[in-house]
Amino acid sequence: MSTPCTLVSPQILDAAIDWSLKISFNTADAATHDAFQHWLAADARHALAWQRLQGLNEPFARLPASAAMSALNRLPTGRLQRRQLLKLLVLGSGTAAIGCGTQRYAPWQRLLADYSTRTGEFRRWKLPSGTLLELNTDSAVKADLEGVQRVTLLRGEMGVTTAGSGLPLQLTTPHCRVDALHARFEARLFGDHTCLTIAEGTVKLEASAGHAALEMHAGEQWLVSHSTLRRTPGPAPDHGAWRNGMLIVRNLPLAQVLGELSRYRVGYLNWEQRIAALPVSGNFSTLHADQSVALIAGAHGLHVRKITRYWSHVGKAA
Repeated sequence: MSTPCTLVSPQILDAAIDWSLKISFNTADAATHDAFQHWLAADARHALAWQRLQGLNEPFARLPASAAMSALNRLPTGRLQRRQLLKLLVLGSGTAAIGCGTQRYAPWQRLLADYSTRTGEFRRWKLPSGTLLELNTDSAVKADLEGVQRVTLLRGEMGVTTAGSGLPLQLTTPHCRVDALHARFEARLFGDHTCLTIAEGTVKLEASAGHAALEMHAGEQWLVSHSTLRRTPGPAPDHGAWRNGMLIVRNLPLAQVLGELSRYRVGYLNWEQRIAALPVSGNFSTLHADQSVALIAGAHGLHVRKITRYWSHVGKAA
């Protein structure tokens, strides 16, 4: 039996578009983010409109910020035209989908990718050279394997183990380039930086920020953005547990743990701010992310409320 649909009014959709402009296409301050969270929590229809807008606009919204802003800025100056563009993007995805039903659209990166994974999926490939390529959930890589192996991380998280064939591998992300010959390393894309972790061997790192090239060695982890290059104290001993379908955490804030688990599940997961700092430790399955969320909630006296099929909320138990 199908679930009855919930219609989203044009007024609520307009408000969601306004928030999308403020949050996604501008530099929002803390007060704006707080006001948005208040609007989101005020009415279940607000969250539903936001969820549908983000899903329907995903091919555009997942563009790098510079590309998205470039597209918007080609329009005549003014808020009205930009709002009209967002409306067109939503309407172009299907009017019925706005009012009733949700669908997870493939991000634009997968259209360009030679190797990709869906949400919750882990895959590995052996390239013609013998190099092992591994992709975590919701990831995409473009590859040119003629001569020098060139791979571009478009989205998500990847692991590479180069073969002993003597063929170098060159990895490019929006923030840096990595050259490796005999190494095992990982790269993960965040919104504004790339995290690089070297497990074995040595790689050469060239940051797009204009820093001099440097060598990264086994046991090192670096964060690279367009403007900064910073070495961390090092990865956790169980870094890379995602290959085994696990998330292993020790005394991390609840918000960070739930944020990680949300990468492995379809839909929207949020939580009360008053519980965000609760410390969490444990070994959790990413293959069964919803069960892991429920396990964490039960251990901390919390409750997981399913507001819609695609929206779960974690809060204090009544």
